[in-house]
Amino acid sequence: MWKAHVRNFRKIKMAPNTAKVFIGDSITEGFDLRRHLNDSTTVNMGIGGDFTSGVLKRIDIAAKLKPAKIFVMIGINDILKDIDQSRIENNYSQIISYVKEHCSETKIYIQSNLPTTAMGGNDESNLKYADRVQNLNIFLQGLCTANGITFVNLYPYFEIPGMKINPECAYDGLHLSDNGYKVWSELIKDIVNAEEP
Repeated sequence: MWKAHVRNFRKIKMAPNTAKVFIGDSITEGFDLRRHLNDSTTVNMGIGGDFTSGVLKRIDIAAKLKPAKIFVMIGINDILKDIDQSRIENNYSQIISYVKEHCSETKIYIQSNLPTTAMGGNDESNLKYADRVQNLNIFLQGLCTANGITFVNLYPYFEIPGMKINPECAYDGLHLSDNGYKVWSELIKDIVNAEEP
């Protein structure tokens, strides 16, 4: 499945400095970008079940498009599979470095990971994952500052008390509902539509 998606992504052709690429896991894959953002230049490179390591392996496909903008959201599957934080951080650093080296004109936007509910089966186990999401987001904010790129903090707009995701925004405690995608769209539409100097 992963390889089939990658093969399809390699077939995408767009003029340099036009594409707005969204890359990530199932949360990105489920984002109907053109409907929600009303922008025909958006490209969805989300793959369900993907990890930071998977995005790192295929970031070259996005970079070859020389996109105007690239939006990254990845990491929740790493956390749910208990992948070491340092490995996640290293993968993110390499993803950013690759884009900066191979398409230096591309604007990079790192989007925060979102809260979850009942991961592991109950509230107590969910807190373990929620803490890791928070820690990753803190790291990502610092990484963006260090690299002079934009961190888009979506997290607060999806959180309810208990470090859980708003049930109006997700249908299973993790994956977004259509309302969740509307919230996301509202938060980023100005960034997506902004004309870069």
